[in-house]
Amino acid sequence: MLHHYSDVLGYLDLHNAAPADLVLQECELMVGCLSCSQESPLQNLSYGQSKEFNCEQCHSKLSILAESTRFQYIPPRANKTGQSSYPAVQKGKPLPEKGACKHYKHSHRWLRFPCCGRMYPCDVCHDEDQDHPMELATRMICGYCAKEQPYANGKPCISCGNMMTRGTRTSHWEGGLGCRNKAKMSRNDRHKYANTNKTVSRKAAIQKK
Repeated sequence: MLHHYSDVLGYLDLHNAAPADLVLQECELMVGCLSCSQESPLQNLSYGQSKEFNCEQCHSKLSILAESTRFQYIPPRANKTGQSSYPAVQKGKPLPEKGACKHYKHSHRWLRFPCCGRMYPCDVCHDEDQDHPMELATRMICGYCAKEQPYANGKPCISCGNMMTRGTRTSHWEGGLGCRNKAKMSRNDRHKYANTNKTVSRKAAIQKK
C-alpha cells in the first residue's frame, strides 16, 4: 500500500524466478482518497507522467505520479530452504550485460517504450518480442546503476554520471569541435598532417628560443 510514509507497493514470493520489470500500463490499481477514503480504480498509468482525476464521492482533486519502480531482495528466513534469485534490475547495480544487447554492443541502457510500457535494450529487441508498432522511447534505464530517467541522448546518467552511449565527438577535426589529438585523428582529415613538413628559418628558430 502506497502513501506519504511508505513507498512499498507489494511483495512477491517467488521460487526459481526473478522479477525483471513492472509494466504499469497493464496494472489495475486502487487509489484511495485521503479526504473521504473512497477507493477508485486506476488504469493506464505510465512512468514519468502525472495522472490527475477527481474523487467519485467528494470530488477532491487527486494526482498520482510514478517516476520509477525497483525490486528489493529480502533474504529468506533461516528455516526456509531453497535458492533465491536476485531481481534482474536492482537500484545502484548494473543491468545484465550493462544494458548492452547483440544489436548495440556499445549502448549501456534500456529504453522504456510508451506503446507497451515495457523496457528493452533497443528498438530491434522490442520488435522481436512484440507484435505492435513501436513508439519512440521517452524514458531510459542506466546500464551502470539502473536509474530510470527521462530519455536524453548523448548525456551522462543523472545518478552515476556514466555515459550510456558513445560520445558525439568523432575522429575528425570538425572546425575544432571534434578530435584535436593528431594521433587519434582520421588519416583522411587534412588537419592530421598540417604543418608537419613546414620548414622554419634559422632566424625564427632563434627568436622562438
